Amino acid sequence: MSDDRFQLWLGLCLMGSFCAYNWYWYIRLVIFYRKNGFDFSKDFEQNDYFVNYRFLEKPKAKFFFAMPFAVAVTSFITLGFALGLMRVIELCMGCGRYGLGN
Repeated sequence: MSDDRFQLWLGLCLMGSFCAYNWYWYIRLVIFYRKNGFDFSKDFEQNDYFVNYRFLEKPKAKFFFAMPFAVAVTSFITLGFALGLMRVIELCMGCGRYGLGN
């Protein structure tokens, strides 16, 4: 592993694990509400990072907004790190331009 790719590997490992964590809990959330007939009066009772925001405490807001947003953002960031490691997306350090491949 070369030194110029260390940041990408670190980012991929950190964001990839966070992405997997979000996917795991979102799939469990879908299974839970599917078994309950999508009754949003019952809460999933997951200790997550959305409880600090009052408008996201409601189960319906978590199901339709918060968790899909977290899954999408972490998936796109993880995809960016993976494409950077495969050299599909390259950052030209010091030249002031960004581009796809060489």
